[in-house]
Amino acid sequence: MMKKTIIALTMMTLSAGAQAESNQVSTDKLNSAMEQLTVVDEQTDIFITVDEDASFESVTYQGFITDIYSEIYVTSHEAKEHGLEKVKKFYIYNEVDIDALSHKIAARIDADKPTAFSVDLYRDYRNDSGKFTFIARVIEYK
Repeated sequence: MMKKTIIALTMMTLSAGAQAESNQVSTDKLNSAMEQLTVVDEQTDIFITVDEDASFESVTYQGFITDIYSEIYVTSHEAKEHGLEKVKKFYIYNEVDIDALSHKIAARIDADKPTAFSVDLYRDYRNDSGKFTFIARVIEYK
């Protein structure tokens, strides 16, 4: 009986040692993978659609900010013609409410105070809700 207990304890010790070694290998692999991750501080262009059948179409942007900021608002075509240099580009997403989208754009323009900016507006009709999803691409120039 004593020999069986000693053998069982020895097997449990070996098993625990192998498990600890396996966990260490897994931890080492995880640490190695995490070290390869980098943090990006700059803003990147990300375009996310929820609907796989989305068919965004370009529409002419007409909002209150074209009136308020008329001295610095340009179309993207005019910016290209005048050779304006892009400083920053960002996207603002909103379902249904174009006025809420305009307020978000105005807040960013107030904060950034660019020399000029353009807004390219895209929309997608959502059949399931009967409403539009809007995405505005705002480019700031100097």
